[in-house]
Amino acid sequence: MFIEVVGNHQLPDDVDRDDVEELLATALRADGEVIGAGSGSGRWHLDVEVSADADQFPHVLRRLATALVNQNLGWVVLRPEHEETGKSSRELA
Repeated sequence: MFIEVVGNHQLPDDVDRDDVEELLATALRADGEVIGAGSGSGRWHLDVEVSADADQFPHVLRRLATALVNQNLGWVVLRPEHEETGKSSRELA
């Protein structure tokens, strides 16, 4: 299953998109990987492919959200492929 990780504004000066990618990869463990990235117009995103079973997906999503919140990135949005809009990490953690 696919998750789009969206930053609707720039990251803090001491954090770059590679740092967020590494954070997510660590949180995913063996349950998936970051497969793509992009940026433009003050926004950025990372594409995450989750390989865990469907019943484990909510737990993986919560792990990603918690990792982002713990790095003061609770404003970052996580949008699973089956949703038109996502929720902030803060809401999901």
